[in-house]
Amino acid sequence: INSFSRPAVDSARPRRTMTVSGVALGLNGGCCFAYAVLFGFMQTKLLEMYGVQADIAQWKSSDAWDVMVQVMRIVGVFEFLLAFLYFHYIDFPDKHKVGLRLGVMQYTLLALVSAYRVFGEETSDKNKTVAMNSLIIQGVFLVISVVGMTAAPSPPKRKTN
Repeated sequence: INSFSRPAVDSARPRRTMTVSGVALGLNGGCCFAYAVLFGFMQTKLLEMYGVQADIAQWKSSDAWDVMVQVMRIVGVFEFLLAFLYFHYIDFPDKHKVGLRLGVMQYTLLALVSAYRVFGEETSDKNKTVAMNSLIIQGVFLVISVVGMTAAPSPPKRKTN
């Protein structure tokens, strides 16, 4: 008797296979996780990435900075929550459409905010450029979500009584 035999495959455990919808969920999760870290722990780095060249030392001495950091940390927590959901759905192919529908909603709403900043608000060219860069990123992830959602397997039909 071979004591090194493989254990029986657990058929209840989801099989990991590479799918378009799974990759889309992973990309969305990675993006949200990156923003969670930036918003939650690296606020000054995030501002620098967005082209803010302010006197951070002076900003940190104001009450407005405390409020802004608190709001950014709250956004970071929500980004972490979304990252968790996207990564969690990867192992459940019947939930891929649901997860990516969340992505479509998320990136549509974010893109609308950025588009308003670019096209509807009076602001400096520098601020419009920052908003346009955000709009491009959000547009890319919106397309990823739509493509992944359309390629996702349909959930199994539920029995009705």
